[in-house]
Amino acid sequence: MLKGHIINELIDERRVKKVDLYTYAGITKSTLDNIIKGINDPKCTTIEKIADFFKMPIDFFFNREIDISNLNIGHQVKGNGNNVSGDITLSEYQKEIAHLKELLAEKERTIQILMNK
Repeated sequence: MLKGHIINELIDERRVKKVDLYTYAGITKSTLDNIIKGINDPKCTTIEKIADFFKMPIDFFFNREIDISNLNIGHQVKGNGNNVSGDITLSEYQKEIAHLKELLAEKERTIQILMNK
């Protein structure tokens, strides 16, 4: 859940004007105030603009507590998109995809033959 108070802390720390922030984000003053108070759940695009305004990653506003660095995403590949390691290369995936496409095309031909009988 978005931690609106973090936005308020950044406004104070960086001594920016709220009018500059809500104008940049394309929202009204009352919308910004409601986001900060936790009354409104902002759109993703609004959060992205607020993060861009402060030059912060979006996750900063959520205080995420989970450790996503060791997620297993198959083939003993671990990572979170920023740091991925494992036992399979991109070229191996591309070969597997090509093989699966060939199998799919053959199955489609078989279905067409059976439907025409």
